[in-house]
Amino acid sequence: MLMKRFFIPVIFFIAFFPTRSIAQKVTPDSLQARIILIGDAGEFTKGKQPVLLGVQSSMPMDAKTTIVFLGDNIYNSGLPDDASPSYPMMKAVLDSQIHIADFTKAKVYLMPGNHDWNNGNPGGVKQLSANNNMLI
Repeated sequence: MLMKRFFIPVIFFIAFFPTRSIAQKVTPDSLQARIILIGDAGEFTKGKQPVLLGVQSSMPMDAKTTIVFLGDNIYNSGLPDDASPSYPMMKAVLDSQIHIADFTKAKVYLMPGNHDWNNGNPGGVKQLSANNNMLI
């Protein structure tokens, strides 16, 4: 019986309480930093990276924005040698991440993931070096 008496007022309180009056509005001027974390962006879907397109279209790219790629930036084993037939497509994937904030004041950082290190297999350091050389 106690549960019923408690439950009904709580539902009434939630349903009719004017939440807008207590919510603090966040204005662009009050925001100190915007950090966007993106992981597993290492593959295109139908020639595009939908998450990156969503970020570009919905997030302000100003000096308060920092984008951090959390790894697995190129599937399946990092950036291949430039003689590889898959190099142009894999380079385009990495380019889409590197250039997400071009011509804006937003900052971009990339961290390597296990796929960027060739999944821990021999040649992983070489794969990561290829990624880094492209960034420099």
